[in-house]
Order: sequence, then structure tokens, then C-alpha cells
Amino acid sequence: MTQSQLIDLVRKQFPNESVIEIRAHLNDALIEFCSSSRILTGTDSFTTVADQRYYDLDEFVSEVISVDFDGYDIPRLTGRPEKRDLT
Repeated sequence: MTQSQLIDLVRKQFPNESVIEIRAHLNDALIEFCSSSRILTGTDSFTTVADQRYYDLDEFVSEVISVDFDGYDIPRLTGRPEKRDLT
């Protein structure tokens, strides 16, 4: 189904909504669907810094499934770290 077809379908139920408002709602629904269904996956690489635990992620990252470093899988931390840092 194309976006034009979706807009026509929505306009039958909400004839007073503008095309711009309908597109905004459709885009919001698309983002919500992709997030809740986990249909989109991807990978990312970035440079690490010694003794730095926290890194900023792209705003579109909703979940980190796994992490590897130099080809080695990094196990998920369960519990609290021995040394805590907030940098």
C-alpha cells in the first residue's frame, strides 16, 4: 500500500484532517511500529577511549543487542560494576 492510498483511507474516516497532519501521524505510527516490532536492525562502529565506560549513541538506537571489541564478544554486565564512574 502506498502512502497516497493510506492517506485516502484515513481521509475517509477523518475528512477534516490535512494531508500534512495525516503524513505526520503515519510517520509517527511507522516509527512506533519499527521500534516495537524490532523490524529494523543495524550495526555501528565508533572509536573507544581507555577507561571510558559510557558513550553517546545515535538518537535512533533504541536497544543494544550485543557489543564486540576487536572481534571478541563483550558479555553483558549483570549487577553493578566494581568501580563506578559517571564520565
